[in-house]
Amino acid sequence: MYMYEDYLRLLSPPEAVKHEIARYKKASAKLIGNYKSMDSPAHISVQHLERQKPFMAETNVSKLENSLNELPPILLHVDGFKYFTHLHSKMTIYAHIRITPAVDDWFTLLKKKLHIKKTIIPHITIVRDIPEKDFNLLWPHFKHKKLVEPFWVNELKMLKRESFAPSPQWLPFKVFEFKNLKDMANSAESIINRQAAAENQINLF
Repeated sequence: MYMYEDYLRLLSPPEAVKHEIARYKKASAKLIGNYKSMDSPAHISVQHLERQKPFMAETNVSKLENSLNELPPILLHVDGFKYFTHLHSKMTIYAHIRITPAVDDWFTLLKKKLHIKKTIIPHITIVRDIPEKDFNLLWPHFKHKKLVEPFWVNELKMLKRESFAPSPQWLPFKVFEFKNLKDMANSAESIINRQAAAENQINLF
């Protein structure tokens, strides 16, 4: 057992969405070359815990699992692209997750269960922390894309890595299921409508 470990909690979209995001990542790399997050599978980051004592994290797993089991699966929609501006003229382009009152309420409850106080902007990173010149080259190809993809999220994944390893690698640690199914039926019709819209995708740049 390591002295300290980092933990990453995330929401993982289905394979169809991962594949679509991977296509945009590869298309971006053809224009600007290698970049951070290029090989990272599509996901929605929820919480990053650094330098934790492993026994402390594992002691609380059972309690956390019971709490997260009370959450219902959530219907999310990728809806176009946006970007973040960072220090030193760095930029991140991401797939936007549509925020509705229901989605906002769900993330508020998730934050409460995970004791997260900071704001979460649900998103799927495409290119992270790139120079402004690369952003100016890429963004014109993204800003008018009408990517719309609905998908269910029914679990939270937790990864871990050794904090001070020379080349730390994220490894699977635990999966927490959202088992409250009582609110899912009302969203079924919305999925069907969005799936139809998603079939009308335009070509990549």
